Amino acid sequence: MKKFLSVVFGGMIALTLFVTTGNTAKAAETHQPEALSEECGCDVTPILGSERNKIVADVISSEAFKAVKNDLKKDDLKWTGANTVEVFKNNTYGVVMVGVPFENEQGTKFMAVFFDGVFMGLSPADAE
Repeated sequence: MKKFLSVVFGGMIALTLFVTTGNTAKAAETHQPEALSEECGCDVTPILGSERNKIVADVISSEAFKAVKNDLKKDDLKWTGANTVEVFKNNTYGVVMVGVPFENEQGTKFMAVFFDGVFMGLSPADAE
């Protein structure tokens, strides 16, 4: 009887590990290209996947980003991480636009904007 209960409860535990309800892998919401097109009046396409990851890695390893990050750290802004970076391509001019979010202690978000790896400025991010 003890072996039987061990098998039954072990099977239930194994089943709960592999069969779960809901969506376990939820994709992060990204800025919609239509909304960005309306905001700036430009034709943009979001860059996703491995191409996005490569661009983000290039930007965050650049000297320009390190200088901006150090300057903003002095102003009590902290970088929110690589997974929050937004990457778009301007189809009209062929420019890759990278938005790197920073946040202050009060939770206000700011976006450091890079065009083809060159820092263009800091802007308050829209409230969601």
